[in-house]
Amino acid sequence: MMVISKSNFLKGAVAALATVPVVAAGVFTSAGAAQAAQLVGEFSFSSDPTVSATLTSNSVSFVAPKTFTINQSLSTGNFTGFTSGTINNITSFSTNTIVNPFLTLLGGALSGSTFIANTASYDIRQAAPNLVAIDITTIGTFKNALTNEESDGEGVLTLQTGGRGLTAFDVETLLTGGGSVSTTFSGFYFGTPRVSTPEPATMLGLGLVGVGVAMSRRRKTVA
Repeated sequence: MMVISKSNFLKGAVAALATVPVVAAGVFTSAGAAQAAQLVGEFSFSSDPTVSATLTSNSVSFVAPKTFTINQSLSTGNFTGFTSGTINNITSFSTNTIVNPFLTLLGGALSGSTFIANTASYDIRQAAPNLVAIDITTIGTFKNALTNEESDGEGVLTLQTGGRGLTAFDVETLLTGGGSVSTTFSGFYFGTPRVSTPEPATMLGLGLVGVGVAMSRRRKTVA
């Protein structure tokens, strides 16, 4: 099992995830004028059983067409124009071999902007009595399709195996033995974090459940 060891914010957010794909608005700050050329803001994709993936102990492969719809009502900053996107595979967690761009964002003036993932890991947890969640953490770079400016990013995508009677132990045993498991996409979330990080209990109170959390942080580009 690949265990997430990222920021305290991500750990707290992942621990707060449950079973219902609801996201709270206003948890993250929006982009400022100085950040307009970089991808800064927030967007989300919630549960969709038509988006599926196959997980092995060392890889995850999304089933074609690998597309997702963005919930525009929750988007802020310069992510507001995106309406959909595509996702690629992780061919090896152990060597961080990822098919890039990992995410391609579509729609609006910045259509074609991307997220290039550099590292990836995952954690398996029992989200509910009959629901196993697989949280995939990625760290990389967002790239503006028009200006080529970049911003650091990291995130969590949540897959689930609900309704199949599997436990987290069952899934871990299956993967360790060389097997694979079919999952559906529970969701993900990208955004710029506030200066003050909410505690896990606060996240639950805000309704941030059933989705993964990711952050796009501004990176100073070298002239």
